[in-house]
Amino acid sequence: MNARSVTGIAALLLCACGGGGDYGSPGTTTPPTSSGDSSAFVDQVDDKGCYVHYGDPPRPKTSSLDGGVFGLVNLCATLGGELLTDYTDSDGTPRFACLSTPANASEQTKLPLLVWAHPSLFPIDTVHITDIPLKMSSADLTGDPARPGFILLLPAGRDTSHYYPSIDASGLGWDNWYRNLDRGSPYLNVDVATLDHFIAEAVARNNVDPDRIYMSGWSNGSAMTILYALNTPQIASAAVYSAPNPFGEFDDPCPQAPFGDNPLPIYHVHNDCDVFGICPGGEKLFDDLLTSGVDANLQDQIINSALQAASACNALCDPGQPLGESLGTTNHVRWPVNWTQSMLDFLRDHPKGSTAQ
Repeated sequence: MNARSVTGIAALLLCACGGGGDYGSPGTTTPPTSSGDSSAFVDQVDDKGCYVHYGDPPRPKTSSLDGGVFGLVNLCATLGGELLTDYTDSDGTPRFACLSTPANASEQTKLPLLVWAHPSLFPIDTVHITDIPLKMSSADLTGDPARPGFILLLPAGRDTSHYYPSIDASGLGWDNWYRNLDRGSPYLNVDVATLDHFIAEAVARNNVDPDRIYMSGWSNGSAMTILYALNTPQIASAAVYSAPNPFGEFDDPCPQAPFGDNPLPIYHVHNDCDVFGICPGGEKLFDDLLTSGVDANLQDQIINSALQAASACNALCDPGQPLGESLGTTNHVRWPVNWTQSMLDFLRDHPKGSTAQ
């Protein structure tokens, strides 16, 4: 399957217009890509310098230690996976993904596809910290005993600047700040286009259950998952861990109201004590989604440091509190293995077409 064929499949399968649609209205010409190309692009800019429709300008490329080292090293082979390297994004950045397929997946036995987005500063290999790979051949994501397991797709982010505090100001990650998810735009967010491409490449193998294309992620990968899935009708549901608000949090100068045209069930597991105040930020994200009218089935699960269910955020871990910087960081960088099964169960129970309310 060549790149042109995969691109064609992506165009057919992933038609969505995130952020509102065709933005050819008069406005100020502004650079639509991180390389600064401003040709033939017009969007309105508000008095803060923010795109009216797309939020922030694309995050510029950087050269960070984690991007230079971790971006080139991966353990795809340890998953029995295939390294996909046939795609370069419109900014000229070569992109790659790891596709791991259980032996029982076939055209006759189509399996769910789980797309997992890594956290910022950490590569696709971060999935080995989780217990997700251990469940690839046996997990029930269909309710059908004859179809155990799932296909795992691990797309890689790129090295850019972020609107996150301190050490996470740049490095590997996902640009959820430039919120152009309009598939008809020549300046589509390059991370969105990359996800489109590799999902289409996986689907083109003809062993993916089209009603069970799921997404998951960790931290910045969770933020990108929420933004992407809400605006990609092919995605059935999402289950994420410790997600910052993809529509505006921390130092983001161009926050936006949540938007999305994909009625999407989302399960968010997050810590009562987390770094940078992600817990109250997660609560606000879900409040904002509800009040914005985005059609989504939102399930929020707070957990404590012992990985047990909690009922509320720990106020001692709010931004600026010492406990949030120490214990919050410790909690944030460990995957909640006690909750992986409930995340997978949620995905199984929400295939495409299930009720989102």
